[in-house]
Amino acid sequence: MRDRFAEARYEVFSHARKMWEAGLVAGSSGNLSARVADDPSVIAMTPTSISYDEMAGNQIVIVDLLTGNSIESRETPSCELPMHRVIYRELPHVSAIVHTHSPFVTTLSILRRPLPPVIDEMLQAFGGTIEVADYAASATEDLGRNALRALGNRTAAILANHGNVCVGTSISAALNAAIAMEAAARIYLQSLQVGEPFVLRQS
Repeated sequence: MRDRFAEARYEVFSHARKMWEAGLVAGSSGNLSARVADDPSVIAMTPTSISYDEMAGNQIVIVDLLTGNSIESRETPSCELPMHRVIYRELPHVSAIVHTHSPFVTTLSILRRPLPPVIDEMLQAFGGTIEVADYAASATEDLGRNALRALGNRTAAILANHGNVCVGTSISAALNAAIAMEAAARIYLQSLQVGEPFVLRQS
């Protein structure tokens, strides 16, 4: 039988592999999702507890955003589905969400330290400081609500003692934000070992 969600599943699967290959996640940690192109009330999402190096495209889960129920899928969606649903519900312009536990960003999350714009690329990519969301337990809507407040009008937020969340108008944009954020976090933390970094200001 033809899979009507095959394209959506492959898009999420291929970007999940890129996320893993970029070192932003390990094992089965982190997750990502994207709205289905011809039906924005439905998303394709990575499954729970399946390592990225063992994941197959047909294991990507299709989810109805209204009910949270899986559609024509054999796996269970990531436990962070509640956070994704909150963000999609409140930000209709967002087409994709990437959540990572990348090492340098997660270090900032444990310190509960915002990531200021210390390089030009951060001003261009994020518009300013990436804020830290108040702590909330994993797999809860509270995590999503706190992430929303920290996102504001930016495309990324740090999740306290957890990792980060990046959003975009495409799954490529959201993943690129996560990659850029991890690179900036590494530079920022390394510079703190030497002295006090100069923070750029928006003109």
